[in-house]
Amino acid sequence: MRSLQFQNYRDLENWLLEIPKFSDRGVSAANFSLKRMEEMSRLMGDPWREIPMIHVAGTNGKGTVCRMIASVLQNAGYRTGLYTSPHLIDIRERFRIDSEMINEEEMITFFSDHGEMIFQYNPTFFELTTLIAFWYFREKSADIAVIETGLGGRLDATNIIDPICSVITSVGLDHTDILGETLGEIAAEKAGIIKPGRPVVVGHLKKEAMGAVDKVARRKSSELILSDQHDTQWNGDEIRFEWEGEMRSFPSEGRKSVDVLNVATTSSVLRTISERFPVSADDIDKGFSKVNELYPAFAGFEKLHPGLEWYFDGAHNPEAIALLKEELLMRSKPAQWTVVLSFMRDKLTPEVAALWSDFSNISLVEMKGERAAKFEEMKELIPTGKKLNLEQEDQKLFLKGIKSELVIFSGSFYFYEKVRRWMGTMAAKK
Repeated sequence: MRSLQFQNYRDLENWLLEIPKFSDRGVSAANFSLKRMEEMSRLMGDPWREIPMIHVAGTNGKGTVCRMIASVLQNAGYRTGLYTSPHLIDIRERFRIDSEMINEEEMITFFSDHGEMIFQYNPTFFELTTLIAFWYFREKSADIAVIETGLGGRLDATNIIDPICSVITSVGLDHTDILGETLGEIAAEKAGIIKPGRPVVVGHLKKEAMGAVDKVARRKSSELILSDQHDTQWNGDEIRFEWEGEMRSFPSEGRKSVDVLNVATTSSVLRTISERFPVSADDIDKGFSKVNELYPAFAGFEKLHPGLEWYFDGAHNPEAIALLKEELLMRSKPAQWTVVLSFMRDKLTPEVAALWSDFSNISLVEMKGERAAKFEEMKELIPTGKKLNLEQEDQKLFLKGIKSELVIFSGSFYFYEKVRRWMGTMAAKK
């Protein structure tokens, strides 16, 4: 039996990062079936069958909802697995048990034990990381696991599972080259995670998207639960929500107003699974209050330094950027913000560029890689943008010039590691 042996974790990580993320056939990534994924899982003994799972899809908010659910369940004493993407610094961020990342030795063990399967099927990066998650949660005897989809839903590698509850947080126009050109088409793809007879909780969906999800739920005899029916409020200082007939609250410092919707969705999920996984009001309070402590919101309106008003947000589609923009304008006028942007080429559209048009002080950073937008491409759509090379010495002058200002870095999750590396130890102090 062949195995994949690595001298150390860094060798493993470098090898893994060379694998195509979804498919080596570009947009045809959505055209494969789940047959290969099912076969690989079967060779591993279908580890997902041994763990009750919650399956979460959505254009925006799915990562936050996953973190919130996991935090509450963990505080309730359940051994909780969490699988999310993308990672920002270390691949191991994707796999957590009770908020702790998988360790390097366990990663090496997986590849040593399953090398034959990997050689035989040549899985994509996301197929492989999904299999690692299922294996890891079984190895660690998780009581329950929260699983975030990677792209879409119906043909997502995670969709071989039979969850106790499905969740669709939101539907927006993202990955239109793969998922569809209309809200209805994209919603139908995300609704592909709904399983026969299993409940599905949905966030705030527009009428066209809700119609598509409702159609799938009816066809599969699945209860459709609307999260926005529950009383949830935000006043800038705290988020208030109803639980068991009482209004509860927790501090909202550092959170975007959109988290009102995420709290409502999370609360609805916890109600839905409460017969099997009951949680108390105290678990709810602690879970929501500790979510950023247990599962830090890296790249989600993250404050980069305790003494400076510098933030990073990975908003990369029109809906997410509009919500981020709303948050920025609540804090200060456009002229007072320094905006530093970098994009993947497929995310840079006239609509996205227009959303940043209110801000006059914009710098554009070109990242490396085939998918990264070139400076000229960004400049064409954002003509007021100035070129900024983070690899040059002038970065020190730039930092000095904006030290006392409001700064937002955004455009892509892939920009995060570069910004953190650029800021060095200053960004790491929290």
